[in-house]
Amino acid sequence: MQLDRPVIVTGTPRSGKSVISEILDHLDEFKWVSEPLMVWDMDFGSRPDDRRGAEDATDELRTRITSACADLVGNNQGVRYLDDLAYHALRTPFVHALMPHAKIIHVIRKPQDAVPEMSYGWSYKDTVAKAILRRRNAIRLRTLPRHLIRFARNFIVRRLKGRRETWGPRVPDLAEFVSGHCVAEVAGYQWMKMVETAGNDLETLPQGSWLEVRFDRLLADPGGEARRIGEFCGVKSPQALADFAVEYIDPTFVYDRRVEPTPEEWVKVNKMIESLQQQLGYTE
Repeated sequence: MQLDRPVIVTGTPRSGKSVISEILDHLDEFKWVSEPLMVWDMDFGSRPDDRRGAEDATDELRTRITSACADLVGNNQGVRYLDDLAYHALRTPFVHALMPHAKIIHVIRKPQDAVPEMSYGWSYKDTVAKAILRRRNAIRLRTLPRHLIRFARNFIVRRLKGRRETWGPRVPDLAEFVSGHCVAEVAGYQWMKMVETAGNDLETLPQGSWLEVRFDRLLADPGGEARRIGEFCGVKSPQALADFAVEYIDPTFVYDRRVEPTPEEWVKVNKMIESLQQQLGYTE
């Protein structure tokens, strides 16, 4: 089944993916499916991290995942599939191989803003009910047992050690890094590896299939950046998207669910990510 130019918004957790998805979802052209991990984890098996390459995109898997995404869109003729799964940042060649006509938006947020919120993600207490509720529309029985096992392990470790064993996309070598570093360093490491991986992988894909968006620029110029996003996605009226973004986005909004690293922890995090920050132009 062929989806009509699906839009995949990805980036690290707390990168601003959902803001962009909310703006696009305002248009009648899209059906936003929030974080359908169980759909995209079909036939994933047991792996040490959440990477997935183009070689994994078999014809059978392409049919099954595309059909599942089409089911999530429903019978709405002419409506385009939209999701904001962070895990895609580790799998853009896989996404492109499955859906060559997909438009991939990679969102990058400054680590000074993303890391504290990601640190909260590594620290907060989740419940089974909340975990299921977040993904209720995309639950798949074949992938559910593995995710329940992961949740159970996190639940136990969180209560024994005060933080999770894993949270969000598992970047390469994350388990080893977690065992010997504080939460802030772990969040910084995860941010760094996801941004590096997505950046390197996207460079291998055809021009015009992906777009990089800096979240701080979207906050500073919501109209201009939203228009650029709309033109890239091929929406009917990029100006209508821009007008809504100007009304919708509050540049002064501060998310209160964050764990601010100590000055000593920031020194360690900044030392680790210094090279990538310079490459991205984030120098303060």
